[in-house]
Amino acid sequence: MVKKMVLGTRVDLVSWSEAVEMISGWVGEGDKTRLVATAYSEFFVAALGDKAFRMALEGSDLITPDGIGPLAAISYQLAAARQTKMAGKFLVGLKTGVDILRGRVGQPVSGYWLFQALVERAADEGWSVFLLGGFGETAEKLAQKLETEKTRKLKVGYEGGAQTVAEMTGEANEAVIEKINRFKPDLLFVAYGPVKQEKWLAENRGKLKVGVAMGVGGTFDEALGLVRPAPVFMTRIGLKWFWRLLQQPQRLPRIFKATFVFAWLVFVDSLRKE
Repeated sequence: MVKKMVLGTRVDLVSWSEAVEMISGWVGEGDKTRLVATAYSEFFVAALGDKAFRMALEGSDLITPDGIGPLAAISYQLAAARQTKMAGKFLVGLKTGVDILRGRVGQPVSGYWLFQALVERAADEGWSVFLLGGFGETAEKLAQKLETEKTRKLKVGYEGGAQTVAEMTGEANEAVIEKINRFKPDLLFVAYGPVKQEKWLAENRGKLKVGVAMGVGGTFDEALGLVRPAPVFMTRIGLKWFWRLLQQPQRLPRIFKATFVFAWLVFVDSLRKE
């Protein structure tokens, strides 16, 4: 597993199959709860100004590059390091943009894809899965859907959504953890929203009796078909963000941060390393 740094935060370069096999190997170890983070561009920007979040990410056993952004940043950094002038670094940035459109910056391992692959493996191996979070009855509906579709040996537990800091701490939180531990899941998927879910997992890791836990953001909605997945070709050329913007215009501030702000910060960081 090759470890790289993007804006001061680690990312692990693994393929789809390597990520699934690594996580599968952790299931059933029993010594401790393993944490997986799927980090897209916005995560690296957020970590710059949020020490607790950065530490939560760094404490993860695996941080996959969720999307083209982190991979493009790594590709750019390697080439830009050989340039001594700002103009040269700028030209490297343009070339990296072309490489993105040609699908040449690497293979992202997204949270949605990893969730699907691990649920498939759980169904084959007879592992138990727990869904935590989401809005309203999302977790319950997805649990029912998974149990109906994966009729082999899949066992699914769920608890819907604490969405505020108050609900994620104190007695309510302890009750949720107790419910999870009674179920003893091999895989725990947490949909408390980006950043919050990673912090929650880091803070409660020592209390959880699960094999592997992973924050999944809006994956439950995608798995239920509430959000249409981006076409494969758009994902391949780094335009999944544009697809999401078309469906959810209210995400513009987040998407702007994850694309333009992220790219600018990576470029500025390369200048500091002249």
